[in-house]
Amino acid sequence: MAAPVWAHAQDSVRVALPTVRVTGTREGPRAPLELPYAVTLHRPDSLAALRRTGVDELLFGVPGVALANRQNPAQDPRVSIRGFGARSAFGVRGVRVLQDGVPVTLPDGQTPVDALDLEGTDRVEVVRGSASSLYGNAAGGVIDLRSALASRLFTPYARIVAGANTPTVSAAGASGTVRDVGITSSLTRIVGRGYRDYSDQRVTRAAMRMVLAGSDGDGPAPLALSARISDVSRAESPGALTRAQFDANPQQYDPQSYLKGASKTVQQEDVSLVAARALGAGARIDASVFGGARVLNNPTTQAIIDVKRASGGASMKVSEHGALDGHDARISAGVDAQWLNDDRQEYTNCIGVTTCAGGVTVRGTQNKNQRELVGSVGPYARAELALLPTVLASAGVRSDAVNFRLRDRLITATNPDDSGERTLNAVSPSAGLVWRATPLWSVYGSVSSSFDTPTTTELGNKEDGSSGINPSLQPQRATNLEVGSKGFFVGTGVRWDIAVFEANVHDELVPFDIPNGNGRRFYRNAGRTVRRGGELGVDAESGPVALHAAYEYSHYRYVSYVVGTTSYAGRRIPGIPEQALMTSASLNALDMRFSATADLAGPADVDDANTAQAPGRAVFGLAVSREVSVGGARFSPLVALQNVGGVRYAGSLSVNATAGKFYEPAPGRTLLVRVTVGAMGR
Repeated sequence: MAAPVWAHAQDSVRVALPTVRVTGTREGPRAPLELPYAVTLHRPDSLAALRRTGVDELLFGVPGVALANRQNPAQDPRVSIRGFGARSAFGVRGVRVLQDGVPVTLPDGQTPVDALDLEGTDRVEVVRGSASSLYGNAAGGVIDLRSALASRLFTPYARIVAGANTPTVSAAGASGTVRDVGITSSLTRIVGRGYRDYSDQRVTRAAMRMVLAGSDGDGPAPLALSARISDVSRAESPGALTRAQFDANPQQYDPQSYLKGASKTVQQEDVSLVAARALGAGARIDASVFGGARVLNNPTTQAIIDVKRASGGASMKVSEHGALDGHDARISAGVDAQWLNDDRQEYTNCIGVTTCAGGVTVRGTQNKNQRELVGSVGPYARAELALLPTVLASAGVRSDAVNFRLRDRLITATNPDDSGERTLNAVSPSAGLVWRATPLWSVYGSVSSSFDTPTTTELGNKEDGSSGINPSLQPQRATNLEVGSKGFFVGTGVRWDIAVFEANVHDELVPFDIPNGNGRRFYRNAGRTVRRGGELGVDAESGPVALHAAYEYSHYRYVSYVVGTTSYAGRRIPGIPEQALMTSASLNALDMRFSATADLAGPADVDDANTAQAPGRAVFGLAVSREVSVGGARFSPLVALQNVGGVRYAGSLSVNATAGKFYEPAPGRTLLVRVTVGAMGR
């Protein structure tokens, strides 16, 4: 952390400002009180992130962030901010995801989070709403997973987590410093079936990070090299259920998913190099280059999909902090560039079919053989000026161009060339104002615009079944208004932030299924939607007691949206409960640590017509742990009981699905045991 910052309050008492800094900004590390948008610095709760099998576990308790774990190892958890990305059929949409400042999100806006280094993540920075305008192709916000700093001495550790109806997680790693290079590494193995039938998985993840000394933990080091490897050799997909199936037996699989062998195998490798250098007093240049490769085999109920992917990009940013006519000023400018090259093959799924074209038992007729190329470029600039010592005004703008190209290689006399190209552009301005009412309290307001393009898959899944790029599907564009306040209560250990927002969206991307579509997701644009809501986060710590609470109110509605002759104007946007509260508490007593969590939410609509709702939830967790020193090693056993009341609820929803298959059940009462050995405090 940075050294404490001293300031004089209005009563002239000298107080030490908290040393919290946000690194995921476009002009360098900043105190949250200086920023005109909602931002949360979060250390994953030890009980909620007990297993670290999905990114949703690391985000429990962040205001404005809705989490949906499908309990499906073949599909990523759904993470949304202010409703953006809530209806993603796969991966994370509408939210920009970074790892140590390097994009994981691809240039078309999709984020495959199965390759993230969850084991090595020490803290998470979440920027909600308007600030996403300077990151491009994300209307909801930005999530940046930050790795733990290397220890000075060689420090190994190992942990294992096991329980009923949950895969066993084994992890090991080490941290240390060799000369001027800090090194962290981890290896994770996830094996076994989950809560649902037909949910077996075999996953291996490895990560290593080498950082040249010179970082104080608040910003990029002079040089950092990171590498990640993920191997998913088995991940079964139990699918979503109807309400009748959900009520009868939530652990069962969808018969069609089982019959068609719905699952995936994935191998992915990623590497990145980040560098920073001071250019003089108050000036700095940051640059990064990154790349990756991915091989996916994905049998679904409607097709068998093979994808070989290469992707990469680079970014550069110059920032300066100085004075302008006697006023404190900051300016930054940069450019992001990314590319994606997918070799996609699709075949008829003949699994479970006694007769299939050509007598093939797994892959039938080839329906697609194409190259999908995406490139994006986004220059941006941001400036900030202290109009008064306590008033900061800022403005920024970003210009994005996202180019989609499709090269069809399946051309016959009856199947014409479906090659095509589209470029989607957007200019996203933003402006904000911050008033530092006291050194420990600020009030802010901001306005911005942002956009989301359809992904390559969304552009390629045309309702009429034809190939090629959908010429009518447009990006969704949002105008965001936000006011809020952040602060610290001196001497109480209480930190809080509150935000009220409105997002007006044009051409919102809406998923839907069609009869006989075998679960394939299609997309169309709604006319207009509006999202109004509020968020409150509170952290309190006093002696052995720590409390945290995050509340969100989400009033999301269609303003104008007509399908055929049916108007959905005034209907609730599905997939998000109107109210949600996440809390956690811990107590250190009797040489032990007692922890508790509560996850409360109201019902959520399952479709655009609001014909049915998934029930709300009131889910509680308890844990007790202790650290014991034996022979120079530290053992940390923990016993946890999740969903203490055995509540039956849907952890995720498949919005607008056909045949009423909306519900993806969450686990019932689950007993978990974790044992950690080492000196890393995990």
